[in-house]
Amino acid sequence: MGAWAVIRRRTRIIWRLAVAFTGLLGGMWLGDLLVPRRTVSLDDTRPAISRLAEPPGGPQTVLLLGLDQAEVTAPAQGEVQLMLLARVHPEGGIELLQIPAELQVLLPGQQLKPLSALYGMGGVALTTDVIAQLLGGDGDPLRPDRYLLVSLSSLEQAIDGLGGVPVLLREPIRYRDRAGGLSINLQPGQQWLNGEQSSQLLRYRGLEPEGRRRLRQEQLLMPVAQRLADPTVVPALPDVLQQLSQNSTSNLSQGEMLSLLAAGLQEPERMRISRLPLRREGDALRLDRAEAAVVLQDWQQERAPGSDDTLVSVMGSDPGATTSAVATLQRGGQPVQEALQPLEAAIGATVIRYSSNREEAVEVRRLLGVGELDQGPTPPAAAIVVLLGQDWSVAAP
Repeated sequence: MGAWAVIRRRTRIIWRLAVAFTGLLGGMWLGDLLVPRRTVSLDDTRPAISRLAEPPGGPQTVLLLGLDQAEVTAPAQGEVQLMLLARVHPEGGIELLQIPAELQVLLPGQQLKPLSALYGMGGVALTTDVIAQLLGGDGDPLRPDRYLLVSLSSLEQAIDGLGGVPVLLREPIRYRDRAGGLSINLQPGQQWLNGEQSSQLLRYRGLEPEGRRRLRQEQLLMPVAQRLADPTVVPALPDVLQQLSQNSTSNLSQGEMLSLLAAGLQEPERMRISRLPLRREGDALRLDRAEAAVVLQDWQQERAPGSDDTLVSVMGSDPGATTSAVATLQRGGQPVQEALQPLEAAIGATVIRYSSNREEAVEVRRLLGVGELDQGPTPPAAAIVVLLGQDWSVAAP
């Protein structure tokens, strides 16, 4: 074979390789147009939880129900003691609405029943229907997009799967109920609670009103949210959610759960909380419709919690002390208002709960002269909430 033939042969090989490579690049380009690839960058500064799944296309509401039974059974048995409506925003932030389980509603046949008893009567369907009616007020029922019913054992397993949660207990909790099989011995101070201890904290009421139990339940919300968003925990979340689904019931897929967590926990500090108000009618605790209309009007605006909120909200059980604390903070230049709802039960020591700005919480404590700092959920549009204790009347001038 002559030299010229060799050159032509090599040229044809090079040309074919070039055409094949160009075709490959063109196919990749066309594929990107049709199905964009999700790229991973080492410079991606989003929180680890946000990189786990894509956020939902719009705000989603999920009804969270905590069952007081170890397992979910058929037919439905037990009572639902924890009721939270959560709205997750795709751009970040989560709003929580507490629904008191002791709230009594009138069922067909003129029967007054607490919300906690509805699950044993008609399962999740009846519970969801009645709550949708309450949320709708005088209008059409406001039905949550999804629901999640969690049993005690699945909750405990999930928290153990997270490695526990850090919680600051301000007082000891000791209780023993032989008939109910509940034994609690939690010491005060900063500590890590495992699944069983967290369940005990959620369930314990003793001789106290339900409002005190709700305050303790609020203590767990921020630590659990921050734990879920911890980069060291995020890789384990699919397995944790798989365990959670084994003894719970939901119309959420695991992918939808990851999507909601990825959106809502981008900034755990953007967590706001409100509560459906109660009033006593004889021996019954009914919905306070006048106050509920204000709460639900704000809830239905579907406004994502802001990271630049500055308002200070004061929540106390004594109207006179609350007014005095508000005036003290106003004189100090704080943007402050009295909370829409009072504290459900008196507490001994004042707690200054902040969402993200600890420095401002320190200033609020300086002005009041009392207060223990605590990071946790705050009322809508508020960056700080003062849970006014009985120590304020002593410290107030």
